[in-house]
Amino acid sequence: MPLSIAEKSYLYDSLSSNAGTRPDGRLPHQFRPLEVYTDFLPSSNGSSRIIASDSSECIVSVKANVVDHQVQQDLFQVEVDIAGQRDDSSEVETLTSLLNRVLESRGSIDASKLKLTRKYSYKLFIDVLVISSSSHPVSLISFTIFSALNSTYLPKIISSFDDLEVEELPTFHDADMVKLDVSPPLVFILAVVGENVFMDAAANESEVADNGLIITWSGDKIVAPIRTVALNNSDVKGFNPLVLQRGIQMVQQYAGDVVRAFANL
Repeated sequence: MPLSIAEKSYLYDSLSSNAGTRPDGRLPHQFRPLEVYTDFLPSSNGSSRIIASDSSECIVSVKANVVDHQVQQDLFQVEVDIAGQRDDSSEVETLTSLLNRVLESRGSIDASKLKLTRKYSYKLFIDVLVISSSSHPVSLISFTIFSALNSTYLPKIISSFDDLEVEELPTFHDADMVKLDVSPPLVFILAVVGENVFMDAAANESEVADNGLIITWSGDKIVAPIRTVALNNSDVKGFNPLVLQRGIQMVQQYAGDVVRAFANL
């Protein structure tokens, strides 16, 4: 249910105060509880399902195919589907473009981890289904992709040749699987309210946010893309550039803890 004008005013004043008090008592960097399930789709090479405490839910399936990397240089393909939205809606297309850029950007995932021979590599097809989301879903999707890739196993190659002139595809062991050894990037979204920034904004916090920040973390550092995003359709405002610096510092301080939490699942 949308907030009334009085509720919005009270919540905005609370979030933008020096104390930055959140309605549920969380600290600015604190996430709500998540339920994470991995490796539950038998037909996939990797899968994950995340359910947030507000009932937001996302499922990701990872499937691998062998391609000639001299012909297909992009070894990751993300497709996003959001329940209730058309595939050509602006939100779906924007999220798909952003997530593909994040995975394909230089320094994100080491493509050599997918290389089989001098000619062939695995290509990963990452299918995303957002079943429900009460706020901007980019972090929810990113976290689900992260845990799906960390639970991905690929068939072990047993071919004895590695020749650019050989046309036959590599051969694989029927049962032996090898865990995909990658460190996927994470995309964080922060709500800007006044001079304060908040991770994992709830729906009511997003409703009064001046703006949103998308910040990408990969390989223990901030990487591109970094951008702004509107979290609501009525209260979007500009912000002090120092707020961007605070958001980057927050991600730098706490992103490692998030990565370790997912890695230890």
